[in-house]
Amino acid sequence: MLFVGTYKDLGIKRIINCYDTYTLLGGHILSDEVRAARDEADTSFAWIWDLQKKAGERVAKLLHAESAFIPVGVYAGMSQCIAALMAGEDTEKMRQLPNTWGMKDEVIIQKCLRDFKYDRSITVTGAKIVDVGNETRGCTSREIEEAITDKTVAMHYMAHGLTGTYASKSCKWASAEEMVALGNRHRIPVLIDAAFQCYPLENFTKFIAMGADGVLYSSKYFGGPNTAGILVGKKYLIDAVALHSFIGQEGASHAMDYISESQPATYASLFRGCKQDRGSIVGAVVALERYLRAMKNPERNVLAPARKRAKWFMKTLKVIPNVELTILDAKVEGVDPLKIAVKITLPQRTSEQIKGLRNALTQQDPSIWIETQANSIILNITSFRGLMMFDKADDTIVAKKLIRTIGKQE
Repeated sequence: MLFVGTYKDLGIKRIINCYDTYTLLGGHILSDEVRAARDEADTSFAWIWDLQKKAGERVAKLLHAESAFIPVGVYAGMSQCIAALMAGEDTEKMRQLPNTWGMKDEVIIQKCLRDFKYDRSITVTGAKIVDVGNETRGCTSREIEEAITDKTVAMHYMAHGLTGTYASKSCKWASAEEMVALGNRHRIPVLIDAAFQCYPLENFTKFIAMGADGVLYSSKYFGGPNTAGILVGKKYLIDAVALHSFIGQEGASHAMDYISESQPATYASLFRGCKQDRGSIVGAVVALERYLRAMKNPERNVLAPARKRAKWFMKTLKVIPNVELTILDAKVEGVDPLKIAVKITLPQRTSEQIKGLRNALTQQDPSIWIETQANSIILNITSFRGLMMFDKADDTIVAKKLIRTIGKQE
């Protein structure tokens, strides 16, 4: 396995991820095609401004948008959108941020759709959140409209709906269509966090078709680098976001002269720290192209090979005493349409014992990460967005360690 030697030199255990797509684990495993494109980009230099421009043009064409940009990720991309809407292309205002004096700086969010983990993608720019409605009953279009003032710079919509435990599962909120309609009526930009809304494929285009100004997707959910996202939207916004990026005015205003003349103090944006390498930008584009191709026929390209692996696990794990084995797929209520998993139920074990098994597996080398539910272990073959969670070459390792660890816990 690649990089095992490097990990061992650093004292790091390799993880076989049978759990989920997590930033904490480095996002997702890149396909050979994406890895090759990334590695090729990293073998030679490129002018990043031009690379971003051409990559954006390719993404915009693929997703039928006016324009596109590759930010470091959804969080950074949202921050750059907010900053761009507040300061525009005015370098003095850009230098002033996060001091927003004299600028529109209020962002409207439906309270029940707030995800406190990501609020700071807005407030780090100096912008202020105005939450509307409440976490019990939700929010209405009228309440949103009443919250609009001459300080409103944008409206934010969390496309994945409720995430926080603070919000009632029964609350109702204004739809993306309603927010975009309000934004158009009052000439207020609407930004949509659609981080993992990449399937079904129409999710890549529906928000732009509604008229949203900017929509953000995380690259890791469609098989791209953890250090990239995709922003699609209206050209006026993308042009401003590019100037607020880590290459900003240096790339746009001075081009090659910037290096030869060593221009001082030209940079004004907050986002110098949001740097990207060439491979991340190229990798995100190639991953998007690959995902769009694969998901035209997910049954053939994802589900059939994943079911084949699941059936192998079912056969192999039968040696475990007192075990019940089930394949989880879309036929089971509540399971995502692209998810294939094996449920390993141990009826004689308690949930605490199952957690003990999980902890024991994480202590292995390589470490095995699994999902648990009550007295069951869930072995995820694919992510909920249809990506293979771990390499087929690791199937035997996972099975052996499961059999051995469960046997030890008898």
